[in-house]
Amino acid sequence: MRFHEGPIDLEEELELELWLEAHPANRAALASVERAWRMAGAAAEAPELVAARADALKALSQADRQSPRGWRPELRHALGALAACLLLIVATFHFYPRGETFRTGIGERRVVMLDDGSRLSLDAASAVEVRYDGERRALRLLAGRARFEVAKDPRRPFTVTAGDRMVVATGTAFSVELFRAEMRVVLYQGSVSVLEDGPADQAPRHVVLQGDGRTPADRMLAPSTALIVPTGASAAARLETVDTARSSAWEQGQLVFSDEPLGVAVERVNRYSGVSLAIEDPVTAALPVSGTFNAGDTEAFIDGVVTLYGLRKLRRGETVILRAPGR
Repeated sequence: MRFHEGPIDLEEELELELWLEAHPANRAALASVERAWRMAGAAAEAPELVAARADALKALSQADRQSPRGWRPELRHALGALAACLLLIVATFHFYPRGETFRTGIGERRVVMLDDGSRLSLDAASAVEVRYDGERRALRLLAGRARFEVAKDPRRPFTVTAGDRMVVATGTAFSVELFRAEMRVVLYQGSVSVLEDGPADQAPRHVVLQGDGRTPADRMLAPSTALIVPTGASAAARLETVDTARSSAWEQGQLVFSDEPLGVAVERVNRYSGVSLAIEDPVTAALPVSGTFNAGDTEAFIDGVVTLYGLRKLRRGETVILRAPGR
């Protein structure tokens, strides 16, 4: 089942999130609804589909009795109608078989509820491979950015591999983002370990901080902090303090930059537009950028940085090259 942009507003989406967090039974109820939706390709009156709808309604009813009274009745009724009628609603949930890759196209965002109750949010032009078994929950970020809200399961470690690094979490919330020259981990809640993804027959090594080259970077990684790890074998990492609300603004369709290198900002902007921005020299790529832009409004971003730094823009088909004066 997917929720695409539609009738539910942001307030209702937030209330749905609160409802999901209020009691473990709520996530199970939503999973039952999703099961019913997956079976909708069969005949509407097939016995298994009828049973799935009945199970979903029963689970929602039980979850409702165990939930706080504060969430809005219309949202509860909307969920019940979804189970009964198998209608589309907003946001994005998809119940998946084991071993699957979830992707988003340019300008598309997606949220996936995994079968252990974890929540996966994908930025535009992103891809995550998910593999669960009885011993582990192994995910790999193939491109772009994703946020992970991890359901606790001490028996099965939750790992996210990106490039040649691995993030290990238990019950926590964090995002991982891949760029051409670096990988970034933003911690929102809890704690994670960040390891070198080396050979299976060798003990994993912690990513270390710049400076002494010995301190494990994750030892200093706290909520509202980002760990930035350059690509390359055994590259030392650095920490930055982040505003978590601004850092996650992409989930609401905004790109917020706070002294970000122009090269990093360009990679994020390119996830939302068919017009691709390019920078040909490292000096221009290192220029700091701050500001808030609507995701997909590439022309506003171009106009902003061109005005700020006096850059030249050269169009070649669907590519816009940004150049510093004299280059």
